Amino acid sequence: MCERDDCTSIANRRMGQTIMCAYLSETSPPTLRDHTGSYTLKCGLPANSIVEKNDLYLFHLVFDGEKQACTRITPIPTLLYPVYRKILDEYRKSRMDALKAMKAAGRNHPV
Repeated sequence: MCERDDCTSIANRRMGQTIMCAYLSETSPPTLRDHTGSYTLKCGLPANSIVEKNDLYLFHLVFDGEKQACTRITPIPTLLYPVYRKILDEYRKSRMDALKAMKAAGRNHPV
């Protein structure tokens, strides 16, 4: 399953895949910017990517320990940024609700 991140939470990611919606503030090295701050990728953008600084993109990132790869980059209209923020907030809320439910179920069924 693909996770969802912003510039703050991605700094702690070490494994798995994530989708991130951010502005590309620099191309070399690729630096992403959103409402939480900025994050410099430890990898390049996908080969043959046509990008423009300060445009909004969805980034697909894959992490394996200290290795990082940006496998896809999709430009999206700036007016969709608030929509993606809402989706990210709802995603995080659903993850927290699921975690709380699992913890509550564990208390109701002792080992």
